[in-house]
Amino acid sequence: MSNSPLSVGFLLPATDRILGGEVTITTADGRTMLAGGVVPEWDYFKNLTVHWPVSVDLAALLDDCTLTSRARVHAVIAWHASGTGTRGAGPVIGIEDGQNLAMADIPGEELGGKLHLRLRIVLAETDPAAGRLAPRRPGSILWQDTTIAVLEGSGSRFPVVQTSFANSGIADGRPAMWYLSCGTDLDSSDTGSIRLYLNTDHPATASLLNSPDSERSQVLADVIRYDAARQLVLHALSHEELDLDGGYESGTLGDLLANLLRRCFPLRTLNELRGDRQSDPGEFEARIQAALGVVNR
Repeated sequence: MSNSPLSVGFLLPATDRILGGEVTITTADGRTMLAGGVVPEWDYFKNLTVHWPVSVDLAALLDDCTLTSRARVHAVIAWHASGTGTRGAGPVIGIEDGQNLAMADIPGEELGGKLHLRLRIVLAETDPAAGRLAPRRPGSILWQDTTIAVLEGSGSRFPVVQTSFANSGIADGRPAMWYLSCGTDLDSSDTGSIRLYLNTDHPATASLLNSPDSERSQVLADVIRYDAARQLVLHALSHEELDLDGGYESGTLGDLLANLLRRCFPLRTLNELRGDRQSDPGEFEARIQAALGVVNR
């Protein structure tokens, strides 16, 4: 559904001049689904490609806006990831009469939460012969439509940051591959409390970021996912104020940690889990492996 304001100070095309088609999202492994629902089995190592077809009666659009054939109209997909706050846009395309296809490639490490997508058709170039009430400023929005895709999986819970450990001083600049940072305020935002840092200096991590679909990269991604979840389990057990029945608000760190423990160990209380870890740390690590899985391929 188009979302045009009541008055923008210039003429807009009639709503039937532009028809947006079904928006599809394709993951790096070739899986395609329609936008508007959940992207299955998504995680922060999976890049997404958005395809948004749109049919335009260009001559009628220009006539409605009292523009001439010298005017140029473009389309672009803008996106916003609620989990990380990251925004971006796909390449700008020139609108032609009939069928058009706008696209956007979105890096997985910049995503999380809900992916908000917006297709905009804008004025790129006008001309002196345009009517008195015609849009004239480049970038003026003539039409727009929106949709949302929900990203699921633990990867949608916190952002991933690519950085040089040598330049940032993480791990004293030594060649570690990743580092998970987690806060302690149980009432704070989960996405604001947790960051997974990937070391761009390490060749294995760099290969994962540059070639996420290779078999070696997928195995490493499995290990990183497991280790991040494992660290969160141990962080939850060491947090003295955590209460599995604390009723934390959705989207908080307390809610994330409590749900993670309940999902991994549904029949154990928090005190029992702490006792299990203290009595036999090695076996408890094995139980975490069994609950989370290490390499799933």
